[in-house]
Amino acid sequence: MSEADLELKKLHDKLNGHIEEQHKNWKSFVYAKQNGFYQGLDEIKISGCRPTEKRFRRYKIEKFLSKKFSALDIGCNCGFFTIFASRHLDSIEGVEINPYLVEIANDTKKFLRTENVNFYSSRFEDFKPNHNYDIIFSLANDETIDGNTKFTFEEYIQKIYNSLNENGLLMFETVSPDTYEPKLFQPKLKLLKKKFTVLEDKMVKSEYPKNVPERRFLILRKSVLIN
Repeated sequence: MSEADLELKKLHDKLNGHIEEQHKNWKSFVYAKQNGFYQGLDEIKISGCRPTEKRFRRYKIEKFLSKKFSALDIGCNCGFFTIFASRHLDSIEGVEINPYLVEIANDTKKFLRTENVNFYSSRFEDFKPNHNYDIIFSLANDETIDGNTKFTFEEYIQKIYNSLNENGLLMFETVSPDTYEPKLFQPKLKLLKKKFTVLEDKMVKSEYPKNVPERRFLILRKSVLIN
């Protein structure tokens, strides 16, 4: 076994240790519990239920990213997508309520020597950023089945709106119920259009859960609201 393989094995042992601790101590619902990892990252040889590199390619968001931009990833899970996106940004922060997933994110960040990412263990409701962002990612996260999200959709979107810089972008992916029952998303879309201009609206392939083979993905620009 090469030195690189040994280092990767050490990382896997660490990450799997966090998964075991999560199983023992985290009482809320955990996505992808059987697989272990909701997100995957090819470069550290973790497949996950939703492969990061494939998601990034399907979203086709590179043209909207810039090395001058700061970003926030809400409900970043184990941070693999956050870390991958960081290579196209000046800085990015990930907020995630599950502390065991944040441990996975931080260990992966350290292993990959990623320096422009910070992770915070917090509900989005309680998160207090000290600056606004050019981009906010809300990827299948505006409501959760674990009961830990207390915001209404309107409150959720208002906080995102308030946390974006002028002309900032919201990259929004629908949660599972809004995908297999599209009518559920219509009131949300109506509210989004009151605060944002829709730049792109498309369906993208999704591997998880199995009954949701596609999700709706929108890129929205913050509008100036006139009272």
